Amino acid sequence: MYEFIALLLAHILADFYLQPKAWVEDKRAHDWKSPALYKHAGVVVVLSYLFLGYWSQPWIALILGVVHGGIDLIKLRYDKEQTASWFIYDQLMHLASIVLTAWLCTGAASEPWRNAVAALQNTENSVILAGLLLCLTPVGFLVGMFTGPWRDELKILAPGADDNLDKAGRWIGMSERLLIYVFVLLNQYTAIGFLIAAKSLLRYNDKHPSEIPANYVTKKSEYVLVGTLASYTAAILIALLVRYLAF
Repeated sequence: MYEFIALLLAHILADFYLQPKAWVEDKRAHDWKSPALYKHAGVVVVLSYLFLGYWSQPWIALILGVVHGGIDLIKLRYDKEQTASWFIYDQLMHLASIVLTAWLCTGAASEPWRNAVAALQNTENSVILAGLLLCLTPVGFLVGMFTGPWRDELKILAPGADDNLDKAGRWIGMSERLLIYVFVLLNQYTAIGFLIAAKSLLRYNDKHPSEIPANYVTKKSEYVLVGTLASYTAAILIALLVRYLAF
């Protein structure tokens, strides 16, 4: 179990927290010729090696990094439209490689390293941390792709009406999912109701009819509602799964 959680944490950090947007764009532009692809695979290797603790067997992390890069190449070749389906396929392939690696090397970690990371090896702590990381950036990416068609529709409807703060929606979503995740783990479901009520107070500035279509505000409200419900649902499901596995 520990090997799986260690490699999963390494994957989440490498894919969603330590991969700059510039690397993603460079990979899409240059495919296998992109230096960013190999930098990203290198980050996977380093994190997997450090988290796994197989000091005398670095080839395990190296092979996992090569496989990770190969999976990314498959996604780059076939996911030209950056769809939610391919995001899920990509993550499932990564998850399968992690499961296989953990299964092949279970029980081989050195005792000194096991003692040094006793807290992380604790199943409850590891599952809670993995669930927390999943709730933040990965779910945000998935919700963003899921709501992409409606976001594009709003841009077509009113090209100059985007007056949102830069990345504000992303940070709001992460904060909401973090709160929901904690509330579910603490069995405080009533607090989620207060959070939903607070979100319902959100309003948009009305613009002059000559600037944007009259139905823009309604459609944007529906767009935010769909994204919010999808985000909340994902956070609740992850938290419930963590409660089932860890408690």
